[in-house]
Amino acid sequence: MEAKEVILKHIEEYNKCDIEKCLAYVSDDIEVTILPSNEVLFNSKDVLAGHLKAAFAEEDRETVEVVKIMEFKNCVTTVEKKTKVISLTSRELLITYLVENSKISKMWAIR
Repeated sequence: MEAKEVILKHIEEYNKCDIEKCLAYVSDDIEVTILPSNEVLFNSKDVLAGHLKAAFAEEDRETVEVVKIMEFKNCVTTVEKKTKVISLTSRELLITYLVENSKISKMWAIR
């Protein structure tokens, strides 16, 4: 599976609130880093699963719209718009994903 397709499927399952299918596109040792602070937000699939479970349980959870996507070999950079389903407040993020063996292994996000 192409890197871009992995990212789009991951986001599609996120929007459906399907934790298992969403995590199917993530490596066990995924690392999510927030830039420019270099803060590691998550460092395993289990930690990410806990975050997703809490996020999906929120009444005003967020959905993701991919505004722009660029693919460079096994790296994919997106501009994403996250919008709350009830309040309709939104924010934009720039995320670069590293895909290895059809799984997301690293993410760098600017929010």
